[in-house]
Order: sequence, then structure tokens, then C-alpha cells
Amino acid sequence: MRIATLFSVAAAIPFILVCGTVSAADADDQKAVVARAQRMLRQMSQERDALQAENAKLKSEVDELNRKLGSQKKSSEAALAKSREGNAALSEDLRKAGQDLRQTAAEKTQLQATVVDQAQLIETCEANNVKMLQINRELLVDYEKKGFLDAMLQREPLTQLKRVEIENIVQEYQDRIDRSEFRKKTAEAAAR
Repeated sequence: MRIATLFSVAAAIPFILVCGTVSAADADDQKAVVARAQRMLRQMSQERDALQAENAKLKSEVDELNRKLGSQKKSSEAALAKSREGNAALSEDLRKAGQDLRQTAAEKTQLQATVVDQAQLIETCEANNVKMLQINRELLVDYEKKGFLDAMLQREPLTQLKRVEIENIVQEYQDRIDRSEFRKKTAEAAAR
């Protein structure tokens, strides 16, 4: 607004000077007008200088703010890049943790199946032990019942009937023991 006023006054000064050459009485008026125009011109010149100084000051402030903005922008971009790197590292850690969790779950399932298999093997062993114990008791009872006559008949050389009967009994007990014996490969195959 001040600049527009200054330009209108500056444009009016030459017009006043041209129009003022008409008379001597007007010469005093003209001097007053010229003096007034000069004062206005000085005032406008001072205002222009003040405006230019203010403009230079504002430009330096704008430059300073732009410099600060650039600095803050760089630091913000650096912080953003660091944050993205951190997020990428966390994403990788999360992916690895998920993979480890899946692997651990698979191992857990496998171990649980192994525990079930082992429990079945233990049950089979316990059942076989009970059967073998029963066979041993029967053998002891039969041995206790064996008398002198049975021992003599077992050794009799002609017909050896008792000896064959004893061998058949021994073979029957051996077969029962063999069926009750724990065999790891057979038990594992049966458990699966």
C-alpha cells in the first residue's frame, strides 16, 4: 500500500513541475509545491529504503527458516530411514520367530508321538514280564511235583517215553517264552 502511494506521488511531481510555470505569483506557490514535492520525495525515498531494509531482513529470515527446514527435513529423513531399518529388522526377527515356533511345534508333535510309542512299548514289556513270570511259576510248580519215579522214568534207556514227554513240555515252555520275549523292532512295528 505504501509503495502504491509512493508511485502515485512520484508520478505527480513531474506533472506539478510542468503545470507550475504559468505565473510569478504562482512561482511562490510553485516553490512551495516543489518544496512539498521534495519533502514527499525524500519521505518516499526514506520509506523505500526502510521497506528495502525490511524486505532484506525478511528475506534473510526466510533463508534462515528454509535452512532450518532443510536441516530438520534431513534429520527427519534420517530418523525415518533408521525407523524403516528397525522395522525391517523386527520383521525379519518376527519371521524367524514364527519359523522357530513352527519348527518347535513340529518337534513337540514328534516327541509326543514318541512318548506314546514308548508308553505302548512299556505296556507290552510289562505284559510280557507278567507272562514270563507266570511261566516261571508253572515251571517251578512242575519241578517241585517231579518225584523220584519221574526222574527214573526220564532216565530209563529203553523206551524213553518219559524223556520225550519232558522234552515236549520243555519245548512248549520255550515256545511260550519266545512269544513273550520283548523284541524292540517287532514292538515298534506293532506300535505304529
